[in-house]
Amino acid sequence: MLRKIFFAMIIYPLAAALFAFSFWGESRIILRAAEIGSAVAISPAGAPAQSYDRSRRILLPGTAHETAVYIVTTPVEGPVVLVIGGIHGDEPAGYLAADTVASWVVNRGTLIVIPRAHIPAIRRRQRNGEDLLDLNRSFPGSASGSPTERLAAAIYGVMLEFEPDWVIDLHEALFFERLRPGALGQTLIYPPQGRSIDIVEQLLVEVNSTIQAPANHFLLLRGALRGTVLSAAVSVGAESIMVETCKQLPLDERIQQQRQAVLSMLYLLGITVY
Repeated sequence: MLRKIFFAMIIYPLAAALFAFSFWGESRIILRAAEIGSAVAISPAGAPAQSYDRSRRILLPGTAHETAVYIVTTPVEGPVVLVIGGIHGDEPAGYLAADTVASWVVNRGTLIVIPRAHIPAIRRRQRNGEDLLDLNRSFPGSASGSPTERLAAAIYGVMLEFEPDWVIDLHEALFFERLRPGALGQTLIYPPQGRSIDIVEQLLVEVNSTIQAPANHFLLLRGALRGTVLSAAVSVGAESIMVETCKQLPLDERIQQQRQAVLSMLYLLGITVY
């Protein structure tokens, strides 16, 4: 009887008070996060929480080419990285991987993602949009030009505004470069003007270490055709890399390889992803 009285009068009320205090404290944290317009990321493996700001804007709003830009900024100084997917509408691994990257949180610097750059081409499941111009030959674009040229100008405007340290452009090709030189499948393409070949070579090793079959490993190429995302990045002083997976591989593998390439590059730049 005394045991029951003890629990009823002391233990249960104390437990209820502790629960109420915990709930009140958690509510205060959530309310405070809402007040300052930021979020709190809980990193894996017990790493400390990291504050960040996430925003979303629309390029070319109200047009058939309107597309979203996702921006994650942190209070910690670090690299600015721009990731672009969906430049070509018939290269699904790039924009599907970029969809995931757009949800990532980083511990330092700024991550900007344009996951589905060319919405009309993606809807058509074709390389180009209705005006048949290749977006990846249209940079830096023209605000008064064709729909594709206006889209290129809007994306180029993001580069000018944020001045990224690195631009990562996600693409696909029909055949393996290893088997058909010039086909570009399973390659990392780096501009000849680039100043960070050591990082790119490390990226090649990192990505290939996650691919079991040597025949599916990436090769490193150098080049940047006029009008491409890479050439636009060079013009604003950014380093850049194009990732080209091969459509001969299953889609889920290609998506994973695209994500891995972005993740590995961020790692090499000293950025942790949550």
